[in-house]
Amino acid sequence: MTKKEIVSTLLDGKVPPRLPVMPITMMFAADQIDRPYGEYAKDHKVMVDAQITTADKFGFDYVSVISDPAREAADFGADIHFFPDQPPAVDESNAFLLDKTRLAGLRLPDPLGGGRMHDRIKGVELFKEKVGNEFFIEGWIEGPCAEASDLRGINNVMTDFYDDEKFIRDLLKSS
Repeated sequence: MTKKEIVSTLLDGKVPPRLPVMPITMMFAADQIDRPYGEYAKDHKVMVDAQITTADKFGFDYVSVISDPAREAADFGADIHFFPDQPPAVDESNAFLLDKTRLAGLRLPDPLGGGRMHDRIKGVELFKEKVGNEFFIEGWIEGPCAEASDLRGINNVMTDFYDDEKFIRDLLKSS
């Protein structure tokens, strides 16, 4: 049974011969190939190399395109700060939706439009090319509440839950 089949068996509700080994390794993986985390987060080729190297070295059953929660926010137009050795971060002091009226004009970004989401998709494609069916390949997108927090700022979203139910419902539908 391949590593991918072990994970798939469990996801199908059946009992695999052993539990899958699927730790989230982002910064750890970059360290395994001696690359700064900033490169891992910006370049799918570095991410794929780091993930495959780490999965092979430690016997993991999957590889993943998880890098940071700012990919989708960046493609929406949020200000993102990049660092050499930590994950990119949304600039909450200048949140994209600090002005609530911007929500009305918010448009979903094109995941194939050349931005950071597109880089993640290229990572999945490169994984498929390099590992085929050997490993389970995990994709990743931010959920509505996480994305709303990235676009508006976590503290603002928490306040909005209390102060502005209509806005928060519209925001969650949009993100």
